[in-house]
Parts: sequence; structure tokens; C-alpha cells
Amino acid sequence: MSLPIRVRLTVWYAALLAVIIVVLGAFLVVQLRADLQQQVDRDVRDGADMIARSFVAAGTPEFLEVAETVLPRGGSGAQVLDPQGRILLIYGDPVATRHMAPASARADALRGRPRLMTVSLGEDGQRFRAMVLAVQRLGDPRVVVVAESLANVERSVNQVLLLLLLAGPAALAATALGGWWLARKALLPVERMTSQAEEISIDRLHERVAVPQAKDEIGHLAETLNAMLARLEQGIIDKHRLIADASHELRTPLAVMRAELDVSLRSRDLSAESREVLESAREEVGRMSRTVDNLMTLAEVDEGRLGLLPTRVQLREAVDAAARQLGPLAEAKRVQLEVGGEDCETQADRLRLDQALTNFIENAIKYAGPGGQVRVTTWSHGDRVGVTVVDDGPGIPPEAGPHIFDRFYRVDSARSREHGGSGLGLAICHEIADAHGGRVWVESEEGSGSAFSLALPRTPA
Repeated sequence: MSLPIRVRLTVWYAALLAVIIVVLGAFLVVQLRADLQQQVDRDVRDGADMIARSFVAAGTPEFLEVAETVLPRGGSGAQVLDPQGRILLIYGDPVATRHMAPASARADALRGRPRLMTVSLGEDGQRFRAMVLAVQRLGDPRVVVVAESLANVERSVNQVLLLLLLAGPAALAATALGGWWLARKALLPVERMTSQAEEISIDRLHERVAVPQAKDEIGHLAETLNAMLARLEQGIIDKHRLIADASHELRTPLAVMRAELDVSLRSRDLSAESREVLESAREEVGRMSRTVDNLMTLAEVDEGRLGLLPTRVQLREAVDAAARQLGPLAEAKRVQLEVGGEDCETQADRLRLDQALTNFIENAIKYAGPGGQVRVTTWSHGDRVGVTVVDDGPGIPPEAGPHIFDRFYRVDSARSREHGGSGLGLAICHEIADAHGGRVWVESEEGSGSAFSLALPRTPA
């Protein structure tokens, strides 16, 4: 179920109360009807007994007098019949002018089996409780029938039903509102922790969620989240320390290897095969050195000590220098590398800018493929200057666009391994641009190449 917990709790509150109201209401109605009918039965039974005794003792006058005394006015009646069913005496409701008990009940009463039953009388079929019993008057058998209407019972039951129908929805609405308020109050600390947790990013792991004062499940949840954040923070610190230490330790051996390979390549006694092997090793050492430099840069960013030494930089000259550095790589991969654009100036850290440009161009060369083309263009627009690197490679899928500048992200891991990418170059470009107050972005269509842009302010922020 995708509904929020607050809504689900409110629905459950209301549904539970609805079931309780229906069950309790049904019980009350049934019990009320039974109790009221029992009262009517007692009245009818007692009234019939008194009327029968008075009739036996004094005849018609006493019958009428007692009937008027014990029977309620309206909705009741009494009659005396002979064994053949002829009505001899009547009192009360007009329904008493007709038989108020069926012939079978009168026959049972004459056989010594009094009957108490529910009958429908009158043209509208009104329900009555009727008592049928037999008596002897001056040696003659007679049947006495006393009936009382159930209209008051039905009226009372209907009033209770109406009250339940009116009060039930009101109670449900009040319960829903109360349940909503209670659920909101109970979940408010969770919402607060959720908002705080959403704001804690990878560079803010030192922050913690507020722990409620109540020592309950929510407080335990907050403490658990904080303990998890502490473990994550320590893990990230250890990872950064490992990267920084490993990069620092690798930088010197790689520099020595690069220098020794350069010296070896200057020898004129090398065979063609040896030179090819050394050049390949020199290329791989250079790639490893750039990866180590990228790791060092990320470590400095994570530790908040990415230092910049801004100077005036001719952007076109910086692009030419980066392109010359990567010329051998482009030739080895048979990629045509072109540089163009206008002369523009910015204030930036030359080494960091060269690192970003190198990563941009190297990434384009890798994915342009054999026979491809890479165009590097400098431009200026308002208070911004920048570089756009366009390649005719495979492009970037739409779902990968938002993550292309994330660390260690690869659009296609198999293809990245084929091209030898570490997933750090574009992340470095993003960090360097951000440190200068600039930004990076990509425009790409899958199958039609990509255009990566780096924009910097003309003057430092």
C-alpha cells in the first residue's frame, strides 16, 4: 500500500470504530427490542389474567371496568368469544371488533393450552402481542383474548436506530480527525528525523538527527540512525585517509618510473620493438600518474584543503598545452584532435585548470574511438569564459546524464574497462570548476556524441 502511514492509521481507526459501532448498535437494537417486547408480554399476560378473573367473577360490567383499568388507552383491546368463535364482548381498539386470535389459538386455549403470540391486525397489518386463554362463566366455556400493540416498541427501536445512524457518522468523523491528529503527533518526530536525515549528505556526515527526550521506540530509532551515521562517517574518513596515503605513496614511484622511461626512450640504440614497449609503458605510467593526481585532488577536496593559487590565465594557451600533452594519446588511438575558439582570459589556478582540461580532453579521446574526431573550443559569454569539448563517440544515455559527474560512475562498466577509465576524471572536473566558482555540464544524445563544457568566471568570486 502506497498511502502514508498517517492515512493508513486514520483509516484503521475509523474502520475499527465502524465495526464496533455496527456490532454494538446491532446488539443494542436487538436487546432493546427484546426487553421492550418482554415488558409488553408481561403487561398482556397480567392484564389478560386480571380481565379473565373479573369476567368469571362478575360478568360484563366487571370485564369492561377492569379492561379499562389495566389496558393502556389506544393500541390495545380485549374480547370474549364463545367456543364457536362468536364475539360476545369487546373493549378498546377497533381491531377488537374482529377476531384478534386465529381459530387454532382459540382451540388450543379451550383445550387448556393458553397461547401468547404475535398477530397482525387491522387493514395496515399492525403487529400486536395477543394472549389467548379459556375460562368458565356460569358453566359455559368462554375464550378471553387480550392484545396490546407493538407500535410503541417499534417506535422506540426506530428512534434508537435513527440516533445510531446520526451519531455513528459523527463519531466516525470525530475519530478520523482525532486519529489523524494523534498519528501526526506520534509521527512528528519521525518526520523531523526524516527531514534532518535528507539534509545529511556525504560531506555532512558529522551532523546527527535530534534525539527525542522520550525514551521510546522513536528515540531508539534516532539513536540507531546516529550510530549508523557515526559508522558511515568513520568509514568515509578511513577511506579518504587510505586514498590519500596510497596516492601519496604511489606518486613518487610513478615519477621515478616516468623519469627512467623518458631516459630510456632517449637512447638511440633501442630497437623498434623495444621502443614500442617502452612507449606503451610510458603511456600507462602517465595514465596511472593522472589517476593518482585525481585521487589526491579528491582527497584534498574531502578534507577541505583544496588550495588554489589563482593567476591570470589565457584560456586558449591552457587548452593548447593540454592538447599537446595528449597529442600522443590521440595519435595512438587514431583520433583527430582539433583546437579552436577565441582568445579569452580568466583568473584560475593553472595546475588545477590544466588537470580539468586534461581530464575533459582525455575522456573525449577515449570515447571518440578509432577514426573519430575531438574538437576543443574556447568561448566567452558575458562574465563567463569556458571550454567545450565535443566528440563523435557513442553518446550518453538519458538516464546516465544526472550521474555523469559522480565519482566512480561509469555509463557502461564493460565499455569503461575497455577504454581504461577510472570514473574519476569528470568528478575532478566538477570539483575544480566548483572550487573556482564555475560549473560543468554535458549535452549529449545517445549515438550522436557528447559535448562537455567547463565555464569559469572572468574574475574570481
